[in-house]
Amino acid sequence: MTLFLIVSLLISAAVVPVTLLPSHPPADVRQEPVAFRDLFAVSPLASVGVFLAGLAIGGFWGLGPNFAQRIGLDVGGISAFMAAVLGGTLALQWPLGWLSDQVSRNLVIAGAALASAASAIAVAMAADAPLPLLLAAGALFGGFGIPIYSLCLAVANDDLPAGRLLGTARGLLLLNGIGTAAGPLIGGVVMDLVGPGGLFLYAAALLTALAVLAGARRRTHRAIETRAIRCPSTAMITGSLDAMITTQAKPQK
Repeated sequence: MTLFLIVSLLISAAVVPVTLLPSHPPADVRQEPVAFRDLFAVSPLASVGVFLAGLAIGGFWGLGPNFAQRIGLDVGGISAFMAAVLGGTLALQWPLGWLSDQVSRNLVIAGAALASAASAIAVAMAADAPLPLLLAAGALFGGFGIPIYSLCLAVANDDLPAGRLLGTARGLLLLNGIGTAAGPLIGGVVMDLVGPGGLFLYAAALLTALAVLAGARRRTHRAIETRAIRCPSTAMITGSLDAMITTQAKPQK
């Protein structure tokens, strides 16, 4: 019970800085529906990227503790491994987001996917290695792999008018959810065939395919230049972001 209470207190404390941010009324932007079948036509890289990321990272969320248990880690080791993956995400998501605003986003996605794939192979190979090596490889896997969904969503936002952002985001979230649900099923089969490390070899194959697709994608003609701003604290955050993107985006010269 103590651990659950600590987590509850931390979640409550996390609300405080969010509520202290400047608040703005929801933007009056008319949203157009985007059919699920049209997602690939709207943004091919974002659609494929969120699905492949869901398959790869969803497999980890579902079977990561099982992998750690099967390679012989105790409860403390399993907890440390999962915490290392989340810690890597915490450390690298901001630098990756900043970098994607400075250079072509598809190149950042390709680099992050390739780095996460290499780290996944390292995790599979470090199953019998000392625990610190396994934790370091896990941190890099999560740090580069988990933010891929957000990077793909940013790619879609670059190519769309404000009125289609919300509908596209809903569809991409659903597509990512389908991949996340299927990931543990496929990953479990691979683990039975190859062994515990098969979970991360499976993820590495998917992330490598994403890296190739992202690297081969040409930059869109509609280049968008944005600058960092503070995010508003409002229940209608998506509508406010629509307005900010519309008013602050400008074509590159």
